[in-house]
Amino acid sequence: MIRVLLVALALALSACSSQEEGDFKQAQKNISQGHYTVALNFLDRVILRNSPSELPLEAAREAARISFFEIKDYQKTVRYYHFIVLHAPDEKERLEAQKQIAAIYFNNLQDYKAAILEYSKLQQMPHTDLEAAQYKMNVARAHYYMNNFFQAESEIDNLLRLKADENIRFSALMLKGNILVGKKEYNKAIDIFKTLMQNYPQKSIQENVGLTLAVCYEENNNFKEAIKVLEDYRGKYNPPEYIELRIKRLQERLRNAPGARGMRK
Repeated sequence: MIRVLLVALALALSACSSQEEGDFKQAQKNISQGHYTVALNFLDRVILRNSPSELPLEAAREAARISFFEIKDYQKTVRYYHFIVLHAPDEKERLEAQKQIAAIYFNNLQDYKAAILEYSKLQQMPHTDLEAAQYKMNVARAHYYMNNFFQAESEIDNLLRLKADENIRFSALMLKGNILVGKKEYNKAIDIFKTLMQNYPQKSIQENVGLTLAVCYEENNNFKEAIKVLEDYRGKYNPPEYIELRIKRLQERLRNAPGARGMRK
């Protein structure tokens, strides 16, 4: 009786394996023909069976690639990467899949709450100091995009205590300045942007830090300093007409400011 049961089990497993391989081959055939949605249906069958073979993981890898690059169904892509995180035996592959999940939520789906959660998971996984800084940077950006300025600034302050390369440090300070602008703390933002222009002159030109600094001066009704910053920007911004228009508008505001007429000689 036991022998009969074992034979029946072996036959059942063989049938399942045969069906799984058949579905995987059908998926590959449809991929080669560009029928990506049909291919995903076959790959889903393989994944759902979740047999002890290598095929479910291979199907998840292929499904993640197709759904991201070919179909651009990012929600599906996330599900496939979650399967890899849960079932891949290799720690490096699990880590890379988790990175992809966080990046998709942040960049493609712009689901910042989910992105924060996924980056928090990454912070619990093996990482370098540089990676830790980048994760915190993205968490801070996510909070900033949701107008959670206090939490965003807290994340940036924690990041700045870490060992990070100069590019991340510049980006962190730039974001902190923008957070302060969002909070209408223009004097503090001015200090940040002036420091950036002093310590990172070339990068500040590339990222138009001076234009943001001019905005801060303007919001503080300090039109003279705003004009001065923009005058220093001549020849550094394209199109140059934009700078001239900004200067002209600020000069007009300066002339019309309260007390301006009384100061004329």
